[in-house]
Amino acid sequence: MIGIVIGVLAILLGLKAFTPAGLPLTKDKNLTGTSAKVIGVICCLIGAAFIADGIFGTAKILSMFSGRG
Repeated sequence: MIGIVIGVLAILLGLKAFTPAGLPLTKDKNLTGTSAKVIGVICCLIGAAFIADGIFGTAKILSMFSGRG
């Protein structure tokens, strides 16, 4: 379940790269441009992997409790 939450947070962070403000780097500085978009895509892909792993793990646990695992 925690993987799903981390995945959603990573995707939300990655989507910030496509806004005009860019990715927050520090309190006063944001990363913008092509480099921000590349990092944003990587964050979205990692987030999708976390979500897939979380769903797979949750399904495996649920199947063990139902007696099918």
